[in-house]
Amino acid sequence: MKYRYKNLSTEKLYKNGDFKSNIVESFIKNHNEIYESLIKNSKKINKASNILQNTYLNGGRIFFIGAGTSGRLGVMEAAEMPPTFGVESEKFIGLIAGGRRALTVAAEGAEDRGELAIDELNKYNFNKKDFLVGISASGTSDYVLSALRKAKKMKSKNILLSCNKPKVKISDLDIILKVGPEILAGSTRLKSGTITKIALNIITTSAMMMADHSYKGLMIDIKPTTKKLRARCINNLSIILKIEDSLAIKLLEKSKWNIRVAVIMRKLNVDYSKAKKLSKELIFKDILG
Repeated sequence: MKYRYKNLSTEKLYKNGDFKSNIVESFIKNHNEIYESLIKNSKKINKASNILQNTYLNGGRIFFIGAGTSGRLGVMEAAEMPPTFGVESEKFIGLIAGGRRALTVAAEGAEDRGELAIDELNKYNFNKKDFLVGISASGTSDYVLSALRKAKKMKSKNILLSCNKPKVKISDLDIILKVGPEILAGSTRLKSGTITKIALNIITTSAMMMADHSYKGLMIDIKPTTKKLRARCINNLSIILKIEDSLAIKLLEKSKWNIRVAVIMRKLNVDYSKAKKLSKELIFKDILG
């Protein structure tokens, strides 16, 4: 078993750290490789973003699957999509080895049980229209690799995000985010987790921005479930329409706090019902001219 893991870069000893007098500075320096690795993988990250966008626009679902920290990052990514982009929660699904309890209580042994991943995907009726994002810092998680094999067999689009090159290529696209040894050898919740989170952010956010869910860097499909998000709706609508906050509030109240609908009501001079219907048909930037 040791031969399976001994050559992983994330398991090696970090030899440039000062573990006596300045461990904090050593931590910071240990993260220097992140930017370089992201730049090196930019074309592959862009390709993954395009796959996600196409899957979403064609009615497919996006599944994030992982174990331990990797699984938690995937679940977090899926959870952030509805409030940020106003999409249905059923469109983005996060699966973690060990189930929901593993989000707060470690279930590390679950990553070695590939059959659990198959059961989860079957439960959701995973099909060839869907897109699977496998996340495994080590590139060795049986839970993730089994899911990728299933996706491959079903001819579903799939990618692997890892910080180590897998021994055998399974996925359609491997994005290997090499960052070298962790300052605490093997603890991939550190810079491996950081670069994985950044890559996921880039893939999902760029895809959704290109899929008409933003306008000039502003959120337009926010679900305003908190005071902060309502304030953001007011601010964004004010900027988009170049109006005072007081008028933005009135428009949002009439549009049931939907920025997209509010813009259509204002620009096309239609009522809520008509604007709501048009919001599903019109591209946002075209409304503004």
